[in-house]
Amino acid sequence: MKNLLLIEDDPIMGESLVQRFELEGFEVSWCRRLSEAAEALPTGFSAVISDVRLTDGLATHWFVGLPEAQRALPWFFLTGYGSVNDAIATVRAGAREYLTKPFDIERLVLMVQEASSPTELPPEEGVLGISPAMRRAEGMVHKVAKQRVPVLLTGESGVGKEVAAQLIHQLGDRARKGEFIAVNCAAVPETMMEAEFFGYEKNSFTGAARAHRGYLERADGGTLFLDEVGELPASMQAKLLRALQERSFFRLGSEKVTRSDFRIIAATNRDLHADMAAGTFREDLFYRLAVIRIGLPPLRERPEDIRWLTERMLQQLAIEQGRPVAMSEAFLRDVLGREWKGNARELRSFLEEAVVLSEAAILDVGGTLLPLSTVVSSDEKFVPLHAMVEEAERRHIRSALERTGGSVMKTSELLGISRKTLWEKMKRLRIGSNVKDTSGADAP
Repeated sequence: MKNLLLIEDDPIMGESLVQRFELEGFEVSWCRRLSEAAEALPTGFSAVISDVRLTDGLATHWFVGLPEAQRALPWFFLTGYGSVNDAIATVRAGAREYLTKPFDIERLVLMVQEASSPTELPPEEGVLGISPAMRRAEGMVHKVAKQRVPVLLTGESGVGKEVAAQLIHQLGDRARKGEFIAVNCAAVPETMMEAEFFGYEKNSFTGAARAHRGYLERADGGTLFLDEVGELPASMQAKLLRALQERSFFRLGSEKVTRSDFRIIAATNRDLHADMAAGTFREDLFYRLAVIRIGLPPLRERPEDIRWLTERMLQQLAIEQGRPVAMSEAFLRDVLGREWKGNARELRSFLEEAVVLSEAAILDVGGTLLPLSTVVSSDEKFVPLHAMVEEAERRHIRSALERTGGSVMKTSELLGISRKTLWEKMKRLRIGSNVKDTSGADAP
């Protein structure tokens, strides 16, 4: 039985939602106040639907302060007084949707059903992201990895389609049997496409000084990843379709059939349905490639992944640059506030430029780069990266505490984090907690 928590103080709206979701097989717990919901939440639910304005407060403000485990549930907020800033803050805190009344009840039902029946994932940290959308996509990746079935990955440029394709290859048996051959279809000249895909024999055309194995042959036993498959010209689409159907082809200049056992994964940022309607992409090839379709949403629709990606990318850049790299809270806020139209690829480029151009260990906004006073000489024991990052964070928090005269509340505002988060960081970093909040309260 799926358990749904409904937080709604309007009796008519509440009764309507209860009846509708009970018809869909949900067991609904209806709370009319935030205080009631706070008591009910720990019992466990598949999803939560909440009005924003309730008699005892704003549900969105209450939600932001909840423990992370409770915010990890699929939350759907309903409001008749939509605020862009409130919506952004709520979604960034982990909410699934923020809907303005009047809303489409059938759409809400479908979203709640999907969210309350997530694809199971292994317990380890995600590879593609931590947002619900990317966790669902990664769940599909795990499901199809050990199958031979063709997969079509869709999404804007830079969302991580090749990363997903590589993960499918690595999780399956083919990682032990063959290579992952990635082909950017838009980068292969049309005049050389057949030769590059199917290979050629020596002297089969001018310049063919030796025999050449094509992409399909090199992917034998492994995976052939066709990126930007929508850019294939019509002539190549027909030849590729036949090769996929027969699992065999001819090298240019050869009468001998070449067979190859490869798995096909394709990716596109185009609307292939529109291309099929326009006659520029073959319908039979589409259905051959898209037996399983996995969509990867743009970064702007999954803001909870931005911080996660930023931290991972900075760790990798620190290894590549051979020096510790951390970021200030102000720098992080700047990163979170950008749209990232180029998605993860643009984010990586932005961070790489910031790290390369900096001469310090902590990135800050406005070109101000905060130095680390601790320098490790070549004859000292090398300090692990995480220790250097923690030292940078510890010094930055201490500096902020000194600036505010030891006020935790003012320090949390200066750093752009919650008071609770600051207390937790101080405890973890062993920063003296003999300071008082302006309210006079000790650490929670």
